[in-house]
Amino acid sequence: MEVKKYQVTIIYKTLPQYRRKFFELLKERLDQHGVELNLIYGQPGIKDAAKKDTVDLPWAHKITNHIIRVGNRELYWQPCIKLLKKSDLVIVEQASKLLVNYYLFAAHLAGRRKMAFWGHGKNFQGHTASSLGENVKRFLSRRVHWWFSYNQTSADVVREIGFPEEKITIVQNAIDTKQLTDISAALGPSELDQLKLELGINSNQICIYAGGMYEEKRLPFLLEACKLIRKQVPDFHMIFIGAGSEDNLVKEAAAKDDWIHYVGPKFDAAKVPYFEISKLFLMPGLVGLAILDTFALGVPIVTTEVPYHSPEIEYLVNDYNGVICKDAEDIVQYADTVIKLLQNDVKHAKLVKACLETGSVYTVEEMADRFAQGVLLAMGVEGARVEVC
Repeated sequence: MEVKKYQVTIIYKTLPQYRRKFFELLKERLDQHGVELNLIYGQPGIKDAAKKDTVDLPWAHKITNHIIRVGNRELYWQPCIKLLKKSDLVIVEQASKLLVNYYLFAAHLAGRRKMAFWGHGKNFQGHTASSLGENVKRFLSRRVHWWFSYNQTSADVVREIGFPEEKITIVQNAIDTKQLTDISAALGPSELDQLKLELGINSNQICIYAGGMYEEKRLPFLLEACKLIRKQVPDFHMIFIGAGSEDNLVKEAAAKDDWIHYVGPKFDAAKVPYFEISKLFLMPGLVGLAILDTFALGVPIVTTEVPYHSPEIEYLVNDYNGVICKDAEDIVQYADTVIKLLQNDVKHAKLVKACLETGSVYTVEEMADRFAQGVLLAMGVEGARVEVC
């Protein structure tokens, strides 16, 4: 007797490189349970394209998004309806700008196929959100079939808007940290010395920033703080990895000061050596998945208590595996915090130890396991275990 082959479709706006390993692992895990994963993704809009972080997967369906600009917003129509005919469950990002979600929601209410949301639960960057968009998200979020929340913080948001807790899967959002730690372990002192030589660094007082470069990251604040740090720590050097709409600020600073190093976007193996020569990760603005880099590679983060961090900020325990400066507007306090950590080897070593311990908890393997179990539960596949919520 032939075992039924279920099909679940995930529609993702674009495919950033940090999601590649997750989708590969999820596909493997679902296949073991007779569930076929169908992944659909398109190209980024102007803001996201500036990050230069998208990749392709040969087994997935790449479509061409139709992007409509309305003022300073981008609306996406993802032409994928014909690819959903065999899908028992469709999982989409919780975003009001994704127009296909409304069509899929109507089909869900009509009983044609089940629809699930995957996301934060709300826009944590509230200053960029429209009240209409958030109201629409709340309305839809209470009525989908299943919820895949980023972590406990997101699950709390979804539960508080009235969605049943028993239909929420906490996926524990993560990246491929094992790849990072494997590469780190393989690097030798000579390779790191060569990198420092190439950068023109003759010091161990090095900090790093790695991530998108846009307004919420507060690059002007960070650059000003770096100048204050340099005055107190004469051999201080700062490395910037990434790209985005405000990378020109970093490029201009690097052109002016030889202790500021802009190396552009670096992913996976390419970014690890830069972390290995750094003592602290400086990100005074929005913190998201980048925090997992700091845990995996033992480079403690110093951030501030801005009100718009992504849900992953819950992984940070202040003064244990990183530091959060309470006054987000106090550049002097931020710089002093960094200076003290650079000059206190004992405190720094404790933070590094805690980072590495935390890094073993949040892994892409665990995320794929949790997500796969949520899919099985949502589809009513026999043998699913209720242990991840």
